[in-house]
Amino acid sequence: MRAWLERIGVRVLDHSPALELLVDDAGTVRGAAGYRRREDRDYRITAGAVVLATGGCAFLSKALGTNVDTGDGALMAAEVGARFSGMEFSNAYAIVPKGSTITKTAYYGYATFFHEDGRVLEGAGSTKGRSVIARTLLTERVFAQLDRADATVQEQMRLGQPNFFLQFDRRGIDPFTERFEVDLLAEGTVRGTGGIDVIDDDCATTVPGLYAAGDAATRERICGGFTGGGSHNSAWAMSSGSWAGRGAAQFALRDGRRADGQVRGAGRVGLRPGGTEAVTATDVVEAAQAELIPFEKNYLRHGDRVRPALAELDAIWQRASEGLAGRSGDERVRARQAAAITAVGRLMYASTLARTETRGMSKRADHPELDPAQHHHVLSGGLDEVWTGTTPARNTTPAVAS
Repeated sequence: MRAWLERIGVRVLDHSPALELLVDDAGTVRGAAGYRRREDRDYRITAGAVVLATGGCAFLSKALGTNVDTGDGALMAAEVGARFSGMEFSNAYAIVPKGSTITKTAYYGYATFFHEDGRVLEGAGSTKGRSVIARTLLTERVFAQLDRADATVQEQMRLGQPNFFLQFDRRGIDPFTERFEVDLLAEGTVRGTGGIDVIDDDCATTVPGLYAAGDAATRERICGGFTGGGSHNSAWAMSSGSWAGRGAAQFALRDGRRADGQVRGAGRVGLRPGGTEAVTATDVVEAAQAELIPFEKNYLRHGDRVRPALAELDAIWQRASEGLAGRSGDERVRARQAAAITAVGRLMYASTLARTETRGMSKRADHPELDPAQHHHVLSGGLDEVWTGTTPARNTTPAVAS
């Protein structure tokens, strides 16, 4: 894909994270600005429209491949007033060997799970029963063994995902015949379905000139309230990228106006603090993670735990608004990541509290039943003040090929 883009003249800026969107006086998105790490300098690009394809947010949990997914696009979208949808469906957790980062949860469909004392952990599983593992991990260690895979399946598994077995080979463990300790890692909106709301087939957002693709956008239209492995996620990334790119190009041509430098940066928290008392990105991330990663808060949800977690995230956001910033380019990147993780967490918990039922991956211990009256999308947005609302469910009937 990269080679094809370069052949048609697209310029790719490597190691150049975007820090903020640029908007004109009417609020239309007209470009982006960021930092070029290799050259240690800032960049600023004006355009007729922008596609956010920045991925989701996994809260720097160290899950494989997700530590670059810190919700930066969500933060930038929120700063220009974009609307979000389905942010309550953002609490995916993956099974991993203890101390590992490799999240290949599908293979645990062949596993039996055990208590620390060797008893079978009844009800535990990779598809259904992950919450059983989470509840047990609060008080004791949990072990697994891939003892339900026969010789043929074992060979297929090794051929299909060789990196899954590398961690065991290095430790001298045969996962098919030996038990190993497991843990859960948060994957947030990367394996969740919530994200920036798209309002048309061209992946336009509620903000003129802004389009969203991949995990940055809501995937409720294709997955509802729960998603799994890579097939539909990959298909969505490829398809939405094409649709958003076409939509952005058509918007730029149709709009016809040029920014010509008459734009301003929309970024604030992490870039332009409102106070003088400094707070570090590390402090913000650690404080936010304490509210977003623990199983009992984000996975085993209950209003009595989610409400104080949200209140603490609101306080973290306030402190970050007043004092989070960075002097060097890398410090600003980390500051924006910290702000983004906090912003995503607030949207997620506010949406969770707005859905007083159990639906999809948003399970509420205090509202364990499905409520047919809540067959709708939960919308959210805002920065200093987060808001929520609802809209009727869309794309609820099967597609029919003509």
